[in-house]
Amino acid sequence: MVALVHCSPILWGVMSILESSSPVEQWNQASIAEILAQEFGLRAVAQSPLGGEVDQNVAVDLSDGSRVVVKVSAPGADADEIRWRHSLQALAAGALEPVEVTTAIAARNGDTAVPIDRDGSRRIVTVQRWLPGRTLSELNSHSPQLLGELGRTAARMVQALAPAPAMPGATTQFWDILRSAQAIAEGIDAIDDPTRQGQVRRIVGWFDQAIDSHGAGLPRSVVHQDLNDFNVLARPDANGRHHIHAVLDFADALHTARIGELAVAVAYSMLRKPNPLTAAAAVIRGYAAELDLTEDELAVLYPLAAARLCVNAVTWTKRCAETGTSYGHERMKYTWPAIALLATTPPEVGELVVREAAGAAIEPARPLPAAGARLAVPGLDLAPFEPAHEDATGDHHARLGHHLQADVGTVARRTTQSGETATLRLGVEIASPKPFEVVAPRAAMVEECGTAYLILRHEGPETIWSRWTGLDSSLSTGNSADAGDPIGVAQSTLRVAVFRSLETARAGRQSIPPSEAAAWAIVSPDPSEFLGLDAPPNATDWTADKVLATRNVRFARSQRSYYDRPMQLVGGRGAWLYDEFGRGYLDVMNNVSHVGHTNPRVVEAATAQLRQLNTNSRFLYRGIAEYAERLTALLPDPLEVVFLVCSGSEANDLAVRIARTVTGRSDVLVVDGAYHGNTSVLTGLSPNRYKGPGGTGPDPTTHEVQQPNRYRGPFGYDDPDAGSKYAADVQRQVDRLSQRGTPPAAFIAESAMGTAGSIFYPDGYLAKAHAAARAAGALCIADEVQVGFGRFGDVFWGFESQGVVPDIVTMGKPIGNGHPMAAVVTTREIADAFDTGMRYFNTFGGNPVSCAIGTAVLDEIAEQGLQAHAAGTGRVLKDRLDELAGRHALIGDVRAHGMYLGIELVRDRAGKEPAPQEALLISELMKDEGMLVYPTGAAENVLKIKPPLAFTPADAELFTEVLDEVLTRDW
Repeated sequence: MVALVHCSPILWGVMSILESSSPVEQWNQASIAEILAQEFGLRAVAQSPLGGEVDQNVAVDLSDGSRVVVKVSAPGADADEIRWRHSLQALAAGALEPVEVTTAIAARNGDTAVPIDRDGSRRIVTVQRWLPGRTLSELNSHSPQLLGELGRTAARMVQALAPAPAMPGATTQFWDILRSAQAIAEGIDAIDDPTRQGQVRRIVGWFDQAIDSHGAGLPRSVVHQDLNDFNVLARPDANGRHHIHAVLDFADALHTARIGELAVAVAYSMLRKPNPLTAAAAVIRGYAAELDLTEDELAVLYPLAAARLCVNAVTWTKRCAETGTSYGHERMKYTWPAIALLATTPPEVGELVVREAAGAAIEPARPLPAAGARLAVPGLDLAPFEPAHEDATGDHHARLGHHLQADVGTVARRTTQSGETATLRLGVEIASPKPFEVVAPRAAMVEECGTAYLILRHEGPETIWSRWTGLDSSLSTGNSADAGDPIGVAQSTLRVAVFRSLETARAGRQSIPPSEAAAWAIVSPDPSEFLGLDAPPNATDWTADKVLATRNVRFARSQRSYYDRPMQLVGGRGAWLYDEFGRGYLDVMNNVSHVGHTNPRVVEAATAQLRQLNTNSRFLYRGIAEYAERLTALLPDPLEVVFLVCSGSEANDLAVRIARTVTGRSDVLVVDGAYHGNTSVLTGLSPNRYKGPGGTGPDPTTHEVQQPNRYRGPFGYDDPDAGSKYAADVQRQVDRLSQRGTPPAAFIAESAMGTAGSIFYPDGYLAKAHAAARAAGALCIADEVQVGFGRFGDVFWGFESQGVVPDIVTMGKPIGNGHPMAAVVTTREIADAFDTGMRYFNTFGGNPVSCAIGTAVLDEIAEQGLQAHAAGTGRVLKDRLDELAGRHALIGDVRAHGMYLGIELVRDRAGKEPAPQEALLISELMKDEGMLVYPTGAAENVLKIKPPLAFTPADAELFTEVLDEVLTRDW
């Protein structure tokens, strides 16, 4: 039963439509106001109709500013039964905290169920507290955390109502979860669509089998039995994240199987979900954290939840046919799509998903019998298919794709909105350039055959079924074959899967989504040994969970990884990365792979050089000279002397060392919020680190200048002289240090401030800052580790956008496309002054492989026109993000230069309060949609956007579309 007694105002428009078709003759507003005044002493000032299946429900605003819901029962309602339900509300009210429960308000005579005789009939009037919030049906998305809270609420409801006595003869027996098969039988003939009717009958079969086997052992108690998406309210917290707030409507409460509470919650959680079992698992995890499930409950939960949706669909189909009620259509809108998805998931798989979510023991997969005759394929190459990679073996080999591994043909972007992509191969696949004969691996009988498949039954200690797809066979149902007998010819691609039940074999699944892998591994074990093929070595040893657990044990806590629920990456191409399940992620933040992940030119250069020579940089070889020539040709005069090192931190450390040595000074000017590296020297020169969590403050020789932040600083975007005004602080610091007799050795600045939150300097800032520093004899260091090599689009080096030429330039990250490579470039004069007699060399900096990679990166940038590409793609990104900022108040500022951007998130635009929790949550949600972005900045509220230059305008469109969808969600 559904009674929408406490819907939020957003639903009023919908409910006003629904109430018009209510079977109850409606009382008018004057009658309701009169009864409220006479019986309850309440004065109504406004009324709004709410929908309902049986009762008339009205939201009433009272003269004291509060709001209540008035329920007028249908004629003949039992007042004692209504009072019993009110007693259940009182039991649950305190037990579910912080979740609230609607409770009844007593009339003047103390009764909560007041009989009223009017118009020749008796009805029961009750008044209940209004609870604010939005129903789960109103929210456009349900997070795993919210669904987990729903499960916990169901468990606490069971515990709260356990002491309640049963109400004999309750009027809601029709909706009893144990009576689902009977309820469906009463209305199934109203379903005209044979496909839908077949889906319902299949699920009823699961239900009957589950109840026959486990019904007698199910624990019984009084349960609410109606935690559907219209009866549960949610509210957002300060971070915008929704939480379960209240439970409504005890009209379906009944003494029945205790598992009914969870089954109903699970059933309605699966509506509007492209992957219903994923949503169900989140609810079950929450329930199991509060209350253990018995073995019988674990066995019946999935069939009961699926059957409940069938009851809903069949009942309202029948009622719509009989009455034409629009209410029924509203209730069924999302039910049929969910049923269609569930009908393709066999109960064995459903139960295993339930058990895994509940933390219950799962019997490991039993090994299959070994092959009696080996499947022989000429030229079979056991190298597996690799996600997103082309077949490197050419056309001369047959390839073997292993069971439950990523299928190269189904690699797709990870997403939750259109459904989790079924990327894992069910069974083994053999792709051969030539037809080959296939023999039966064991004695078999043909169970079923068709144009697309052949199902064989294999008797033995355990009966199993094998399904063969892509096989030309002359066998017919009932034919038998001994081990080694020919059963057909595979023309090109053969897929073989083995199942422990005929129903799962008939389901016809070729691939499955990663979330169901553990369940399918049991019902459809690896057929490799059964076919006489080699199983993949250590196929499941290093799962993402195991890698993360090992990382947590073997690495320090300070070495954090991205994301709360990280994926395990196994490959990449261009701007895309791929995980172990073949799911793709658009990389929107990785400026390390500057010209694209596994760029073919870079890979070829590295491989060729590794085959030929790799040694340390004090030997003589052509590559180091050639690379130095290429690199310095891209820099303005007089920058001409190169130091090749291994990381950006090492480059910046060396640059500061050079400046201190050449000037004979120690003090250094840095920009507030800057990050320059992780060496001891650079940590003391990086306000982003020493002022952050765990920081111990700057070195005595470090001196900050004001951050030129036009969004948060005193001189904003509307100030044309902002550059000079911010640079004035550099002059003040130089004057202060000079007056005390310790003028600075250097002024070091990122050409754009990355870790500070993508801060771009106002025009003229660096020119005036450099002038002030140089006037005191300091050297100017440009940190290009984040932005160099054409990323800005209009210039090759970031410092060029400010019209300056630094004394020293440092480079890292993009220089080697992910290879550990970096550089310092300075003038001949400074380099000579650094040569005090102490030799400097770097064992690995500038080794032959690094130089080959660096040269390949420069070739790729030049030949592919990546600098101009960065300019064009950057404009698309900026334009689309500006459009989003116009629609989403959470976006406070969009900052961009070429393909280096930042989106600053704020809780209010006027006060600019940072939104770090929202930024982290958005990043997590974007990752689940196959988009990699992450927060940065002092408050960690800026989404950093600095993708590989292989990122295209189409990628920019996709990224902003997904971001728009995520920002629009109810979290």
